[in-house]
Amino acid sequence: MLTGTYKAVTIGHDFTCAIAADDTISCWGYNEDGETDAPAGAYQSISAGDDHSCAVATDGSVACWGNSEFGKSTAPDGTYRSVTAGKYHTCAIATDDTVTCWGYNKYGQADAPSGSYRSVSTGEFHTCAVATDNTVVC
Repeated sequence: MLTGTYKAVTIGHDFTCAIAADDTISCWGYNEDGETDAPAGAYQSISAGDDHSCAVATDGSVACWGNSEFGKSTAPDGTYRSVTAGKYHTCAIATDDTVTCWGYNKYGQADAPSGSYRSVSTGEFHTCAVATDNTVVC
């Protein structure tokens, strides 16, 4: 059983990661592709996909680990406030409220819409976001 205190948890396929009270990440479970090999550092949010995870560090950068098929674990430079890891792609909301996505894009799921957004969520083959005017774009 995991001990300590945590402020966030996320579940992937057969693995789990959590941000501890001291802002570090702990992961456990299945680790064939490095899913539980979390980076060192201080983090403010985390999201697990099927076999990879990404987290926003306290400096706003994004770190990803695990399976990097299609580049889904290759985070772009920039400063972000949230990240969401899907099965084959990942998206994040930058500090200027724009959405950036990377990874598999056969169906346009990584083609981020222009505009300003409050939140974004990735699925297996699609992405949806809530704009600052409270409309939903998928």
